Amino acid sequence: MTPFIQAQGVGRHGWARTLGTLALMAGAGVAGTFAARGTVLPILRTTLADASEPVRSGALILMMGGIFVCALTGLFLGVHWLHGRPIRSLVTTAPRLRIGQLLLGLILSAGLVGISAYALDPGSLKPLSGVSLTGLSVSFLAMLVGFSIQAPAEEIIFRGYILQVAMRGFRSVWAAAGLSVLLFTLAHFGYGIETALSSLTFAVGMTVIVVLLGGLELAMGAHIGNNLIIALLFQDVLDANTPSASGIAWDELAVEAGIMLVLIIVATLIRFSSRPARSVQQ
Repeated sequence: MTPFIQAQGVGRHGWARTLGTLALMAGAGVAGTFAARGTVLPILRTTLADASEPVRSGALILMMGGIFVCALTGLFLGVHWLHGRPIRSLVTTAPRLRIGQLLLGLILSAGLVGISAYALDPGSLKPLSGVSLTGLSVSFLAMLVGFSIQAPAEEIIFRGYILQVAMRGFRSVWAAAGLSVLLFTLAHFGYGIETALSSLTFAVGMTVIVVLLGGLELAMGAHIGNNLIIALLFQDVLDANTPSASGIAWDELAVEAGIMLVLIIVATLIRFSSRPARSVQQ
């Protein structure tokens, strides 16, 4: 076990502080959502009414990133004020952020997801030839920025804070990991059973990686790469969570499980080649 999962043993913990922190996070996230829907979204719809799909998608993802900034602000305030913990402890116990792992996760995940999605269905590739170079560049940058906020935010919330406080409360890594996976899956359940199963597979893979490495860096990079390549090349963001009319695509779920397995193997190799930061024997 690594001190990361144990919240480094620092700070003031307790269910009242945890609930207060979650309330701050949820309140800030809801406030950001209402502000985005009431102010930003109408402007985007008017301004980008005639824009290409990649540009509209990029703007929506950037807006989503803004909502997650609000939620993270609430979480960070709770962690700092109520728990008295350093914000950095939500991400890693390493002396410094392991940027190499983050970039490795991003590149590896984007490559695996892109190749497998095209191999499963070449026709799923977006018809981008009619989009201007400027439009593609704007879309890419907006998606990169948006997902570079949204994906790490989800990792910090589910595989950082929730996993850590569950471990402190239950004293069992299995119970903590199970709760983290369950909540991540439930958060995506409203988008249909196929999305929920995909989220479950993804959550299990990312949780194993975090437990192995004692930090979120590789998982954060893999999450960014996964979301970026799908939204940029394969899926309209507006239809991303629409249930499939043909039922569950078991072949796609199997491929996703295979990608998670590859990432877990990579994390295992990293763990044995260089021990996780300040790992301790249990």
